[in-house]
Amino acid sequence: MTRTALRTTLLALSLTASLPAAPAGAQQPAGASAGRPVRVVGVVRDQQNAIALPGVPVEVVGGQTVYTDVDGRYVIDLAPGSHQLKVVMDGYRERTVTVDVAANTHPVVDVAMSMAGFSEQVTVAGQAYSAASSSAEAQLAERKNAQVITDNMGSQEMRANGDSDAAAAMQRVTGLSVVDNQFVFVRGLGERYSNTTLAGAVIPTTEPDKKVVPLDLFPTALVDSVQVAKSYSPDKSAEFAGGLVQIVPLKFPSRPVLDVGYGFDVSSTATGKSILQSPLNGRDWLGFDDGVRALPSGFPANKIVRRGIFTPNVGYSPEEITAFGRDLDNTWQPTRKDGAPGQNWSAVFGNRFGKLGVIASARHSYKESYVDEQRRFYRTAEAGELEAVSDYNIQTGTARAQLGIVGNVAYQFSPSHRISVENFYSHSGRDEGRFFQGDNTENLFEYQNYRLQFVEEGLISNGASGEHFLQGLRNSRLDWRVSMGRANRDEPDMREVLRQRPIGSTAAFVLSDESQSGFRMFNELKDDSVDAAANWSVFSTAGGRPTQVKFGLNVVDRSRDFESRRFRYIPIVVNKDVASPINLTQSPEELYASANIGTFFRFNEETRPVDAYSGDQMTTAGYGMVDVALSARSRLVAGARVERFEQTVDTFDPFGLFERTISAENRNTDVFPGVNFVYSLRPDMNLRVGYSTTVNRPEFRELAAFEFTDVVGSRAVRGNPALTRALIQNVDGRWELFSNGRGVVAASVFYKQFDNPIERVVIAGAQPIVTFQNADSARNFGVELEVGRQLGRHVFVNANYTFVDSNITLASEQRTVQTSLSRALAGQSNNLFNLIGEYTVADFSARVLYNFFGDRISDVGANEAPDIIENGRGQVDLVFQQRLRGLNLRFTAENLTDEDYRFTQGPEDQRLFRMGRTFTVSFNFSAF
Repeated sequence: MTRTALRTTLLALSLTASLPAAPAGAQQPAGASAGRPVRVVGVVRDQQNAIALPGVPVEVVGGQTVYTDVDGRYVIDLAPGSHQLKVVMDGYRERTVTVDVAANTHPVVDVAMSMAGFSEQVTVAGQAYSAASSSAEAQLAERKNAQVITDNMGSQEMRANGDSDAAAAMQRVTGLSVVDNQFVFVRGLGERYSNTTLAGAVIPTTEPDKKVVPLDLFPTALVDSVQVAKSYSPDKSAEFAGGLVQIVPLKFPSRPVLDVGYGFDVSSTATGKSILQSPLNGRDWLGFDDGVRALPSGFPANKIVRRGIFTPNVGYSPEEITAFGRDLDNTWQPTRKDGAPGQNWSAVFGNRFGKLGVIASARHSYKESYVDEQRRFYRTAEAGELEAVSDYNIQTGTARAQLGIVGNVAYQFSPSHRISVENFYSHSGRDEGRFFQGDNTENLFEYQNYRLQFVEEGLISNGASGEHFLQGLRNSRLDWRVSMGRANRDEPDMREVLRQRPIGSTAAFVLSDESQSGFRMFNELKDDSVDAAANWSVFSTAGGRPTQVKFGLNVVDRSRDFESRRFRYIPIVVNKDVASPINLTQSPEELYASANIGTFFRFNEETRPVDAYSGDQMTTAGYGMVDVALSARSRLVAGARVERFEQTVDTFDPFGLFERTISAENRNTDVFPGVNFVYSLRPDMNLRVGYSTTVNRPEFRELAAFEFTDVVGSRAVRGNPALTRALIQNVDGRWELFSNGRGVVAASVFYKQFDNPIERVVIAGAQPIVTFQNADSARNFGVELEVGRQLGRHVFVNANYTFVDSNITLASEQRTVQTSLSRALAGQSNNLFNLIGEYTVADFSARVLYNFFGDRISDVGANEAPDIIENGRGQVDLVFQQRLRGLNLRFTAENLTDEDYRFTQGPEDQRLFRMGRTFTVSFNFSAF
């Protein structure tokens, strides 16, 4: 994957180096002052329904004429001074806009056209703001004109907030919260209820146990904007509940761009402190394993089983198995080192060369962190009180490196035809050293545990798309895309050792003969997707109403393959009544020395018959919709989507030794209507109402019977092949007011009714199992409030608040197991709040950011034990920026309050830790 992405980027850079320079500026109109031409860009839209108008002539009065492209966008070079732009189109009133062009600026002038047939006069003028589509002003303009209820955030705003990736940025958006610094909860709904697209295409996920794509894989340096659609339209996938997170990669710039950046950060809990780290480093600082964790060459691909008397030709001899065990690396314990500061660098290049547009970007970051956590597991005693089964102190040191690359090329054959090739690559490597110690009263032992774990995740997306305006075919537009994505997750050689001694004893710890001791595990996941879509739209002004009729087809084919191999060094017991012939208090490296394998320990493969699964799913969809201006102020977007969904998941023995396969299957054909109505109370004020039916389907892992247990005393997680889809009825409303620049006031209300919602639950038993089940029903109601206002010349304030109330109705069989018969949906916070205050003077700015989420259920309680609650907490960040011509200096202080991450079960603490504060200094230089 890395070679592919690098080749793409190098190709893009080589193309830019070999192309001629950009053409000279446009002809200067009469009266314009002399000077270097300034590039002016803009979009021509219909005033009533905000549809972009392609093929429209934009004339500089007394000078040249250009035509809008398939996106309704025009680009024109003007000399500094005052100019008039005249826009003329059949069926519309002629529009003339005055543009004052100043040197060294990058103006955007959007032009809204009103139809001549409307009796109601609407005053329209060109809007001028920052040229970047990722600016806050441009994002608000896009939100105002959207067909559905959306909340947007551009990369300029993300960087101004000091957010390094999309996950950190999304917690600033109204109604959104982020769990585990990766997963977005939209409107109080868990991560499984959010869908993510990249450049409009569905992307696979690297997460084996999650449905959603982790957003920390997307650095803000590689993203133009993230747009969250909160009401549904039929031209998007019906896999929609909380919201659709649409990641827009870097766009082709209207002017040359060359930016380079470097930054470093320090952590209050890690940098310069003695922290646990894995001793297996190598190329870990790049995020790539150097092979030390890979299975040795010559290691058998088939299962290692012992040759038997009746199967002399099957399996391996004891000597061969011993040799396999000796070949594996003998490193087990994390080591303590002084934490190093984090670093990051980035580079972006882009330009237009005649009809060719090119953009290339790369970013790399490295960061170390350390967490000291108290974790307890409880059971219900006879008196109904909670009794601690285990009490562990868990210390975890993590080093994470991330690499991201974008390489895109677009060719504009004419203003009416464009083809693009887009490539996105993200790679993350997380190296973790963990140690815990504590009592387990159920087993009557005090345990020590060592674990080394490396997780390598990669996401690559390659796509081709085209946009074509066919004026001769009833002013129709054809756009298409084909995107291929692959997500990889590799966990090579997770190794774990468990030691024990009786509770209260002061004796030395000895090796524990448990399934998690002397244990090694290799996991590999591949998730592939192909997303092909074609959309045909016809724009008409018949009857005096601007109308767009749109039809489309979409096919998404996904497949996943997962395999796991488990190995263990098992003590050889000669006589249970005789002391062990080896000193079991030795370190793991001494115990598992090569000479001891085959003499004191036997090597055994413990891969289970359900340690592999494969899944295939295909969604075939077709839709039709209409976007019509009913009057000068009202707009209706309505239609329906038909989806045929076919999904199969097979869980099986990875070696084929057992013929039994556990299969799950889902096949459904559904119709999903969507209606959105927009009424412009004033040119700057909208009232929106929406209704839709959508769906939430099981993910591969949720159907697979594969099982994995984490910490001693924790619960195993297993899929449920009997899961079915959940249907959701959505009702949405919003009032919004937009003022100049970044000013906005909005109030939203929403209601959702779920049929058979899917939840993560606990099943009773001697060893409780976490699995996934369909509840009977659920409902979700909420209110969102937002205000952004400029206070004087220097101060800007933005605040948003969300209240969500939900309730779930359990199925009859669940009511006998789960403790809370009436509760909120797992993961839902009742209250979310964000506050941003900014002070700007000249080239200096300072921001204070506050984020708060209320209590939410982390794990649903069972067997009379209460639900586990993640307690609400707030976070304060500060960002200072100083611009010195082309150089931008930024200082960021994150998580200044450093509140406890506290999880409670009833009156007791279940988990307790802190993440520490982070301080970052970064430098960014822009050549243009």
